[in-house]
Amino acid sequence: MRAGRGPSARVGVFWIVDRGGGTAGALSVFSVAAEALNFAWRRFGVVLRVGWLPLTLMLVFNMASVFLWLSLAYATPISFADVAAAGASWGQVLALSQQAQAQGLAANSAAAWSIAVASLAVNLILLSSFMAPLTRYAGLGETPAPGFIRAPFGPDQIRFLLAGALASGVFLLTAYAPVTLATAAILGFMQSAMTTPFASFPDTDSLHTVDVIFGADRLGVRWLYGWQVWGAAAAFLGLFIVALVFGHVAPRREDKHAGIGALGRGLGAFLGVAAYFLAAAAAYNAVFGEAARRAGAFADGLAGAMFLAAGAAVMIFAGLRLYPYAGVAVCRRSMAIAGALKVTRRHNLFRLLAAMLLIGFLLFGAQILISVAFSLLTGVIATLFGAAETAARLGGGEGGWAARSAALAISASGVAANALWALFTYGVSAGLMGRLYRESERL
Repeated sequence: MRAGRGPSARVGVFWIVDRGGGTAGALSVFSVAAEALNFAWRRFGVVLRVGWLPLTLMLVFNMASVFLWLSLAYATPISFADVAAAGASWGQVLALSQQAQAQGLAANSAAAWSIAVASLAVNLILLSSFMAPLTRYAGLGETPAPGFIRAPFGPDQIRFLLAGALASGVFLLTAYAPVTLATAAILGFMQSAMTTPFASFPDTDSLHTVDVIFGADRLGVRWLYGWQVWGAAAAFLGLFIVALVFGHVAPRREDKHAGIGALGRGLGAFLGVAAYFLAAAAAYNAVFGEAARRAGAFADGLAGAMFLAAGAAVMIFAGLRLYPYAGVAVCRRSMAIAGALKVTRRHNLFRLLAAMLLIGFLLFGAQILISVAFSLLTGVIATLFGAAETAARLGGGEGGWAARSAALAISASGVAANALWALFTYGVSAGLMGRLYRESERL
């Protein structure tokens, strides 16, 4: 570890720091991913101590908000007893709650917006109460304050929320809003073309016989979903992405080694974007190809998929550029964004993407294994309680308690497993943000 690097010099020995992995100033994909996972695994005791109470409060509040939405929709208080009496499952209750929320917000109901804003605020405050100290722990080695019953909210938490809000605002303005407006403009153009009147001459021998028809009749309804407009829009966005990547990987003045020249960078940007679109096309073909061919709309669907892929690429680019900001702001206790942008400069943006994809792949695989293990566990629980119920009935007793106990045990173990897994993933996020902060100090 380098000496004299400010707060990063206080990091404990169990963190991986300043392992270059090749080019000077480059993020090491495997080191970044391994450290994020390592932090959550080895420091899970601290993650559990700091996060269990805020997470429990989040679960309780979100469950209460479900019944608030139902009560608002039916104009009468709805409770667990009402749900049990109706015989509805929790999945059905959630679906009804989401439907009530969508309807209330669409109707601009003051009560609906009050519930939505309050729910968002409470969840963000509780989330920041444990993510801010965990991020400082991962980035600086600063152990969170002792205590098992804690949900603090102070300057670090406010800074965490402000950085997230600022990054979200920039993301909306620079990526989400332009893509959304472009989509709306294309749909508006199509709608206008479909409703534009055209002159038609059914009798070719007489120009006095004129019919007025609309674009939908002349061009056909299929034109609305045709590949021409969406394909052209996707091509334009593709060229914009090539230019964006080309400008992003251009060497800065302070870079001593510029790397390849402008022609090589341009060719690399074009080939990289082309490979991305080919992967998106292959994914579309694998998932929707057969059904689209049967419907005779393969090219139309492919053009739409390419436009969606291009829009997603723009949003991924902006999201990755801004991702380190919350961790850097919390650890540095400064809202300056320059340090966060250093982490994702030039090719480090793509290295960070690779590290995050690697983390996501490993977490997804682990979640599948946990789901399989939990299914086996619930089967064992059901078998044991079933055997107990059979034994009780053979002895002349009442065995209904066994089924109720089995359902309670399975539900409780499911809630506990989901809560522990959620805390682990939050720990991974904190570990990643802490590592990115130290990279901002090193680069």
